Amino acid sequence: MIEHFIYGTRTKVKALRAALPDGLTSRDISGGLVLREELDAEDDFDDAIARIEALAAAHGVDYDGHGEWLGEDPEDGGKGLDILSQRFTKRTGIKPGHGFAFDLPDGRFGHAIYVGSNRMGNVLLDISTLVTDQPASPDQLRAAPRRYRQPILVWHTPFTVCPLAQSVALVDLPCEIGFRCSFWNPEPDMPDKLERRFGVTTPNTPEGWNTVLMAMAELGERLPGVEGYSLWTARVSRTGVLKLIDDYTLHPYTQGGRWPMPWQPGRMDEIMAILIGATDRIALSDQVE
Repeated sequence: MIEHFIYGTRTKVKALRAALPDGLTSRDISGGLVLREELDAEDDFDDAIARIEALAAAHGVDYDGHGEWLGEDPEDGGKGLDILSQRFTKRTGIKPGHGFAFDLPDGRFGHAIYVGSNRMGNVLLDISTLVTDQPASPDQLRAAPRRYRQPILVWHTPFTVCPLAQSVALVDLPCEIGFRCSFWNPEPDMPDKLERRFGVTTPNTPEGWNTVLMAMAELGERLPGVEGYSLWTARVSRTGVLKLIDDYTLHPYTQGGRWPMPWQPGRMDEIMAILIGATDRIALSDQVE
């Protein structure tokens, strides 16, 4: 299941909706539509994207990319993630480049700097190591070490935000942040083989896979089947508008090379748990994927 993001004037969007082929459903968002499409196993993903791109071009509207649908999965009954399409600033009042605090499960506060966001549900955050009993000051946040070596993408799901007193910009905008997207060609039974290799006692569970990732990170190994990566650029405007751009070029991993962190968005509940001591899957993925 994928979603296509369309933006344009009300008249043009209405005309596109009237021309939708069978198999596509739509929902309104600010300034446009999200089209939802279910693909069969034999359907070509790129063909589906090209078809919607052509439809958007024919109606004079903007095709702003696509994404995997994280709503309810009809196969497993899961609820997925509640992705918000509105801009982070509009929801929270936090300006681009400014810091904020957020509630942690143990009653304390974590901190981050909001860099930018888009209407596909991606928020670019610079996560801090700072954990305090009360929201910190901008100066404290500025001086604290960062949790990761660069800002990361996070799904925009509901969570409580606390603005900092006398907030000031802590990041200069516009800016560009690089990410990598690994090319994979793994064997179907790769996860099972790795769990047996590292003696996982709880196979096919998040805890078991964490054990694999930690073991491989300690050995300095990368997951089998990773052939290289493409480069993504998170381009953020002066007003915090985020655009993700892929170069679609295969880059090889080299011994001792320097590459950016993976682009896959994390979850805020995952980050909150990490800040109070849970296994850092985000950092482990950076080392082995």
